[in-house]
Amino acid sequence: MSEGLSLRIVVKLGGSLLTELELLHKIIAQLGEVQDHQHDVIVVHGGGQQIRHYLEQLKIPSHFHRGLRVTDSASMQVVQMVLAGLINKDIVAAFARNHRLAVGLCGGDGSSFIARKFVDHGTQPEDFDYGFVGEIVHGEPKLVDLLLSEGYFPVIACIGLGEESAYYNVNGDEMAAAVAIFCRAERLVFLTDVPGVLDAEKKVIPSLTRARMEELRASGAISEGMLPKTRACERALENGIRQIHIVSGKMRDGLSRILVQSELLGTAISP
Repeated sequence: MSEGLSLRIVVKLGGSLLTELELLHKIIAQLGEVQDHQHDVIVVHGGGQQIRHYLEQLKIPSHFHRGLRVTDSASMQVVQMVLAGLINKDIVAAFARNHRLAVGLCGGDGSSFIARKFVDHGTQPEDFDYGFVGEIVHGEPKLVDLLLSEGYFPVIACIGLGEESAYYNVNGDEMAAAVAIFCRAERLVFLTDVPGVLDAEKKVIPSLTRARMEELRASGAISEGMLPKTRACERALENGIRQIHIVSGKMRDGLSRILVQSELLGTAISP
């Protein structure tokens, strides 16, 4: 990263990074270091493990299709409570513990991220109904811009507001890509439980292009949870995000090493 160049960076947190408190605090400390280098950082988070836990507690069954959670009305209420309530506010509290200022948001706050019902054009038949699963189609970054200008970390839950005022469950990776696009970010980082995109031999692929991602999906090397992640990367690439990283959040100082020291870790994705 060039000295003196201020960048806007979106960091997506997911998986066990949200359930292991000590690990979360280490990540937040690194985010603080990035901010200290005069970069704007926006945090986007999911929460699939916690959603699954509370659905099980309430005896509401979980169903997935092509890596996405099928979300009926009862499930959506749990998703909204867990993401915008429990997880979002726990992350904000973790920032406070690290003496950093953060504000928790979801797509409905300030009508910042507007969603519509998701239709998977890669599915046969195309009319598969995901329920209250949405995709972000419009973003208004004024609120995020204001928070960043005052030194706050915006912490955004992956829930979008529909034009009919219903909330939609948005895949966390897709939400991160949309936030990066509409907030005009230069870099997008996916912090995950895995070290990067893996090949057929389960080895990390250090760099990928869009064409190579398509080949790996066709061969089956990219599957399950990595499918929506790579689709999100493609959307970001199509909309001008030129530096994308998928890296393990468990790697020692991994975020600082990528964003402050410009090391090559995990998988770097470019056009």
